Amino acid sequence: MTSNLIGQRRSFDGQLCTVRYVGSVQGTVGDWLGVEWDDASRGKHSGEHKGLRYFTCRSKQPTAGSFVRPSRPSEPPRSFLEALREKYASEPAQENAEADSATPKHSIKISSKVVEEVGFDKIRREMAELQELRIVILDGLRLAGVLSSYEQPHDKVQESAREVAATCPKITDLDLSRNLLSHWRDVWEICNQLKHLRRLKVNGNRFQSLEEGLVFKGITELHLEETFLSWDEITEVASRFPMLTSLTLTTNELKATTRPLPNSITTLTLEWNEITSLSSIRHLSSLPNLEHLSLRGNNITTITDDPNSTLDFQFPQTVHSVDLSLNKVSSWTFLNHLSALFPGLTTLRLSRNPLYEQAPLPTAIAAATSSMSASRPMTVDEAFMLTLSRFPTTLRTLNFSKISWQDRSNAEMYYLSLIGKTLSATSEEEEPSILAEHPRYAELCELYGEPTITRAVVSDGSGKRVIHPRSVAARLVKMAFRLSGSDGPVQVKEIPGCFNSYQVKALVDKLFGLPPFGFKLVWETDEWDPVEKDVGEEDAGWDGDSDDEAAVANVDPISENKSRFVRREVELVESTRDIGFMFQGETGEMKIRVDVYPV
Repeated sequence: MTSNLIGQRRSFDGQLCTVRYVGSVQGTVGDWLGVEWDDASRGKHSGEHKGLRYFTCRSKQPTAGSFVRPSRPSEPPRSFLEALREKYASEPAQENAEADSATPKHSIKISSKVVEEVGFDKIRREMAELQELRIVILDGLRLAGVLSSYEQPHDKVQESAREVAATCPKITDLDLSRNLLSHWRDVWEICNQLKHLRRLKVNGNRFQSLEEGLVFKGITELHLEETFLSWDEITEVASRFPMLTSLTLTTNELKATTRPLPNSITTLTLEWNEITSLSSIRHLSSLPNLEHLSLRGNNITTITDDPNSTLDFQFPQTVHSVDLSLNKVSSWTFLNHLSALFPGLTTLRLSRNPLYEQAPLPTAIAAATSSMSASRPMTVDEAFMLTLSRFPTTLRTLNFSKISWQDRSNAEMYYLSLIGKTLSATSEEEEPSILAEHPRYAELCELYGEPTITRAVVSDGSGKRVIHPRSVAARLVKMAFRLSGSDGPVQVKEIPGCFNSYQVKALVDKLFGLPPFGFKLVWETDEWDPVEKDVGEEDAGWDGDSDDEAAVANVDPISENKSRFVRREVELVESTRDIGFMFQGETGEMKIRVDVYPV
């Protein structure tokens, strides 16, 4: 009797649990059931009482277990068909009363005795509805198997199983999550009757050892969320699904893989587990048909557990979609290795990692270059660009955003400019080690040209390197931004000369709330240029000799006819070059007009 109870599922006051122990507890009278609650916050301990361990919970939570008396009444289990009718064939009481009053009743007689009165039209109507069901969700209905009993005798199951096949033959998607299932055979007895079944969910159940000889034919998608099966148990279960292509293993407290899964799998979801490195799931790299891998919500921080080890494994070219969002990635080096680890990568999700809470430049570098990047975390646009620029052109989607040619160009030039700033703020001896952290540097230099590197590094007397105060990079440029066609106030800002046009545009974007790259910046200089005249006018023969140029230079536009002259304008084109070089020699306030592109 005791052996039959161990592993059995029970429901007390709507709370599901699994029996892990039957017997006495020291210091008490009588027997107890040691149970592990599905809701780990429901219990009081982990199977240990006063220093003695009576049972072990599958969950690692410290309050998943407790003791209950065997005499405590539990809620009765349901059969598959009872749960099905409860969910899909039951009607409100009023409707039942009206239907019964309108439906002629017929007596069923056995040996001249009336044993039941039923409305045959109602039964036919319910049967017709159930026979058309394709997607069935029986989540949380205390379903125990084909029979409404904790025990499922094979001979009685066979008889009732045929009724399952006749009642709902068209089911393709079946959800049996969070029920009283503990034996895989009970699941198989149901699935074996559903010849069109393709998707099966058994989330939240607690299964005992897999019985021999069970094969789940036809099912291509399996969900084993929150079952707390070990990796070896999972691989054994998956091997019994010969057509399996999609496997979901969310919230199973998994830390590593111990052996490969079946080669047929193309989509694998390992979200909200306890994986800390990609090397701990290296067995998955042997899956020849794997396409989608989701590792969202784990504790991944590194590629390998051993920082001194080399990357000695690689996922196949078939893997084109990877989700690493909501992990603990905090190093750009991690991203540098991803393209080598996943050579076929086209879709990546990497949002909400600690990496993006940092500044775009290291604090020391930002301070040395007079950059404001040291005082704030990176913006969403900066995170997007700095991530995108580390991957080759094969990457086409990042964090659900399609990557355009312009997105890539802007990102790579911005990234290149930050590398240039880092090199400018360090010595030549440090250059090899810095470039080793940016493996795409040489490739990007060929595409866009090398960034301007001006090493104006001096010592502040205490051994700390700082930018020379007289260098172009250290100079602050006062810029007055005016939105074209607007009567709004002019925004005046002092900007470090080490900023490039991308950073200036990011600042303007915030000042005026404009869409990124939806405007251009035009410097309205204090110089004037003569207006060109059409050939045939009286001074069309002017050839710009020195006397004429001197006359133009000395003319006062206020007193002259301004139609002969226009103010010289220079567009701040997108470039990695420091703006300090553009305004070199200029003093006072630079007037910048913001022209918004038409929508």
